[in-house]
Order: sequence, then structure tokens, then C-alpha cells
Amino acid sequence: MSAMFPTRVVPLVVLLSLSAHAAGESAGAVDFKNTISMLSRLFRQGEYEQAVDVIEVVRQRPLGTSELVTLSLYEGILLYEWGKHEEAGDAFQMALMLRLDAKLPEPVSPKIENLFEASRRAVQKELEDPPPVEATPGSASPDCPSARIAAKGRTLKAQQLWRLASMEQMLCKRGLRKEPVTSALAALKTQATEAATPTEWVRFSQDIERFAQQFRVYPSFEDWLKAKSAVPEELWELGDEDQDVPLPEGPAVSATKAQSEEEPTNLFGCRTVVAAGCERLMMRLVPLQTQTDSMEAAKKGTAKKELLRLGQKIREARSSETLAEASREIDAWQAKWK
Repeated sequence: MSAMFPTRVVPLVVLLSLSAHAAGESAGAVDFKNTISMLSRLFRQGEYEQAVDVIEVVRQRPLGTSELVTLSLYEGILLYEWGKHEEAGDAFQMALMLRLDAKLPEPVSPKIENLFEASRRAVQKELEDPPPVEATPGSASPDCPSARIAAKGRTLKAQQLWRLASMEQMLCKRGLRKEPVTSALAALKTQATEAATPTEWVRFSQDIERFAQQFRVYPSFEDWLKAKSAVPEELWELGDEDQDVPLPEGPAVSATKAQSEEEPTNLFGCRTVVAAGCERLMMRLVPLQTQTDSMEAAKKGTAKKELLRLGQKIREARSSETLAEASREIDAWQAKWK
């Protein structure tokens, strides 16, 4: 997407109109039905610039996903009619990233309809499930945070930041603190820190969704609700409880498939994907285990324990990289205990 639209001075009449529509409501709340009526009227009257100003003002208030989608759809229509075709495509994509099956709220010309559908196809292509990234598991780091991740608010932004922190904790406990995981996490952290506009936050939400699919990490919506309920009142914002969205669940895995993935494929307990290399390393361990029997009693226990850990690592390996690491560790064991 191109850079978002430049900031303009909002006419006083727009601010006064919105204030009148919101009269009698709680501070910060939006009478969204009246707002849409105003946008529709301005659109029919050809007051495109003024209507876009209305959208910019309304976006500063707490909004739910449906409201953000509707505003972006109107924005795309208005910007196109105003002659800003590239920005119109940006606005349509922003709406479609939030709700891919969204429909235009007004009858429009075939040119706008074509741009809208082209934007849908572009978003659909971008959101296609990426292939899972194979990251080699290691041992869980002792400095992985064990406490439940606390939420720092109840907004959509707070929810996505909580989700990212929870993902990092889950991956740390799995021992996934190597590339490409660390780079992807660092990029998401930077993106979350720098995101300021609604478009940038939608983009972050989509990127974190792809990350979840790639690394199969899914913090539960139930855990989010618990964290959200524990947010102290001084951090609440009016209307923010309606902004969060249900978090996706991990893809279902059949019991048969899960069992087949975990069951060993030979007497050594090797996994199918690395069976040959695993068997070769396990055969190297057999004479070494015999060697420990002739060691001094003070050394035997420690040497045998290290050897058993090596055997476990080899049996649980799912990649050639893990086996290569284990092979080097066998060499180190032999040098240590010769």
C-alpha cells in the first residue's frame, strides 16, 4: 500500500455537525447510524472532501471492527470520486483485510466496483495460508517467562500486543528461539511499536495472523478474556470493551494423524522424516554405552547420563540440522570421556 493520506485541517462545520449528532451520548461514544447517514448524504451531494473529513474525525473515537470496515468502504468510494484512485484502493484494501466478504454500502459506478473487486483479489492473494516454516526445536530456555501475560488495556491494540507477547512466551517454552522465529518476532515488535494509523494496525493484525499460521502458535481467546478482565479500571477507555475480536484457534489435527506423527518408526524410536540419519547416530551410541561400563565409578554415572540425553535428542530429532548438532555432541562426548 502507498502512504496514507496527508493530514488536512478539518472544517469547523464538520466538527459542529458531529458534536450535534453525538449530543446526549456518553463522551467518546459514536452515534454511528447518524454518522453513516451524514456520509451517505454528503456522497449523494458530491461533497467528497467534506465527507472524508468526517471519516477522519470519527476515526479518532473508539470503534469496533464493523464500524472500521464501513468507514473504510465509504472512504474508498469518496476518494475515488474525488479523483484519488490509488488512495481509494488503499482504503478498500484496509476494509477487506478486516472483512474479506465486505460489500459496498452504496450503489457505485462500474469503475469503482471493478477497483473494489480488484482490491478484494489482492487481499485474498495476500492472505492465502503461507507454507509452515520449519523451525528446529531446542531445549526451553530457563529465562522463559512463566507468569501469565498481563493485558495493558482492553482495546484491539492492547489485545494484539497481548497476543504477540503470549506467542513469544509459548515459542520460548518450546525452545524455538532460533532463526527464522527470532527475526519474525523482532519485526512484529517493531511494527507494533511504530503502528499509528488504523491502516498500519490492520496490517499488523494480518501479519501476526500469518505468523500464527507459520509457527502454529495460537494463544486462546479464553486466556485473553481472563487477561482483559484483570485490567485495572484506571487503564479502561470508554467503549473499548467492544473493540477486541475473537482470536483464531489452531487447525484441528485428527487423533490418527497426531498419533502417527508421534509413534516411532523403528526399534531406535526414530522419526520417519530423519529415520536413516537417526539410525546411524544411534548405532554410534551403542559401543559408547558399552565403553561406559569399564569407566571408573566416579565418572560412569555422569558419562552414562550424558549419553542417555544424547540418545533422547537423536530419537526426538525431526530435522537434519538437529542430527548434525547431535553428531558434533557425540564427538565432544568421545573427546571428553576417552
